[in-house]
Amino acid sequence: MNVLIPFSWLKDYVKTNAGVRDVAKALSEHAFSVEKIIDDDVLEIEVTPNRGDGLSILGIARELMAVLPAKGFSSEWVKKTLPVKKYSGKDKLKVTISDNSLVPRFSAVVIDKVKIKDSPAEVKERLSKVGIRAINNVVDVTNYFMIELGQPMHAFDYDKIAGHEMKVRESKKGEIIVTLDGVKRVLPEGVIVIEDGDGRLIDLCGIMGGLNSEVDENTGKVLLFVQVYDPVRIRKSSMSLGHRTEAALRFEKGVDFESVVPSLQTAVGMLTELTGGEVSSELIDITGTVYTKKHIKIDYEKINKIAGTEITKDFVNSTLSSLGFVIKGSDVYIPSWRYDDIDLAEDLAEEVIRIYGYQNLPNKLPGGTLTHYGRNNNFSLEEKAKDFLKHMGFFECYNYSAVSGALAGHGALRVKNPLNADLEFLRTSLTPKLLDILNRNRGYSETVKLFELAPVYLSKNGDLPDQPYMLGMAVRGVDFLVFKGIIEALFQELGVFGDFSFNITEYPGGVLSCEMSFEEIAIAAGNDKVYTPLTGFNSIKEDITITVGGNTTFSDIVSEVSNTDDRVNKVSFKDIYGDALTLSIEFLDRSKQITSEETKNIRELIIKNLDSKYGIKLKV
Repeated sequence: MNVLIPFSWLKDYVKTNAGVRDVAKALSEHAFSVEKIIDDDVLEIEVTPNRGDGLSILGIARELMAVLPAKGFSSEWVKKTLPVKKYSGKDKLKVTISDNSLVPRFSAVVIDKVKIKDSPAEVKERLSKVGIRAINNVVDVTNYFMIELGQPMHAFDYDKIAGHEMKVRESKKGEIIVTLDGVKRVLPEGVIVIEDGDGRLIDLCGIMGGLNSEVDENTGKVLLFVQVYDPVRIRKSSMSLGHRTEAALRFEKGVDFESVVPSLQTAVGMLTELTGGEVSSELIDITGTVYTKKHIKIDYEKINKIAGTEITKDFVNSTLSSLGFVIKGSDVYIPSWRYDDIDLAEDLAEEVIRIYGYQNLPNKLPGGTLTHYGRNNNFSLEEKAKDFLKHMGFFECYNYSAVSGALAGHGALRVKNPLNADLEFLRTSLTPKLLDILNRNRGYSETVKLFELAPVYLSKNGDLPDQPYMLGMAVRGVDFLVFKGIIEALFQELGVFGDFSFNITEYPGGVLSCEMSFEEIAIAAGNDKVYTPLTGFNSIKEDITITVGGNTTFSDIVSEVSNTDDRVNKVSFKDIYGDALTLSIEFLDRSKQITSEETKNIRELIIKNLDSKYGIKLKV
């Protein structure tokens, strides 16, 4: 988040001999990046998400106390005297908080006899520099100290709060509030709101006040309201409503629990001065949680180990002290404004090292030798297979390794802590999920082709499961022979030649699938292309139709036919009808022209071998 910080305003807190550009450089190198300088005064600073304390004049001033000395400039804290006010009077406010976690701290005070008018020129000028429009002396004070102290605050017209009663609670779904910008907002459930004694919503907490309780020119009595909200709820509410305000941006990052009352007192001082009003109530300060100081054991050796260089103990101590940390023996006490940001010894190391200067750390590359591994050809084969299948019209799928029981398969391993019932088992096959996707995309097209390259998980007697890498394919609206041809063409693309078997399974509805071990494909794939010179002799091609029965596979038949004679050059599938299989056989003799008589003799031997080995007969 970027914040506008005038250098002239920073001087209220830090006295230094550094100029605005010196400050910009120091912050950029040791704290937050200064994006640009506007009109030689206003710093546009990018504050990291973990540093909500940096969204204020005070927060940046605290940083300057550490970063300016690191660059050789002086920095002296300008002490501010907290205004002393007597908090008493007849005005009361009844406060009910439904859940203390909503508002860990709630503070308020009533100011009577206020005169609404324009703010002084200096106040309006400073607000203008940070992009806020001046409204009147009451509203301007709340915005002024949101920027200066980082503490959002809100002013209500006390007399517009029915019964002078506030009930802090979560909204019900569908409740409506009209905010100060005049927008009617329908609320989801769970937004922090305040209702008055008549049950009207008067505040969209941490985001924007209600129009029905605004301070206007007729206001004579003001309720000044300063608090801490649950940052998660504010963030969620602001995002769900699509309403991002300066207040919400600060509340959602967490505000300083300990600064609530001091901020209220400071604002009361300016408010009474600018309006001529006077405090007319007791100080209301409700704490729903107990604030305990946080401390961390300091480890100087660890800081040096992380930094990779020797940083003296004195530098560590002085740096942490300049950032507001308190060192007592081996304990470092975290300042309240860094309470949510600092938790570990490593966090302390980061604070020290950034002030020391990352640019001052030793610039050394890691030593040692790199392990050399042999080239794994599977990756290139995977890419080649994916490219080929995509060009053939296939969609690649990326599915979860965990599936439901219905898709898991026999012997699937159960996940101990599944996210839901659909992710309860580790898959043993890619096919069920691919078929499920085909089924859920019936309306997409008559023809759908899918593939996935991924591991499956096979149980192995209590040990870690085997995780073979598989290629799964599933198609709908594709002819059996076309699908088979695609698979064979894939083998040719990958350099898989010779006898590599695969099975195509047919399902109702014209769905076909095939799943193979990609690891076995990779082993069978040849990297070298073999050139076979053309022969000067012609080949003879013949078809034979055989009757197939039993459990004989197509690959068994092709293997037997191919091995019958060296002059069987190629065997391919031609057609199938019932139990009749037609093969196309190419005969070729590379030493001379093969004759019809020779092919007849080879063909008869093929039929004889198929009959004796598999009981396969020639179809007549």
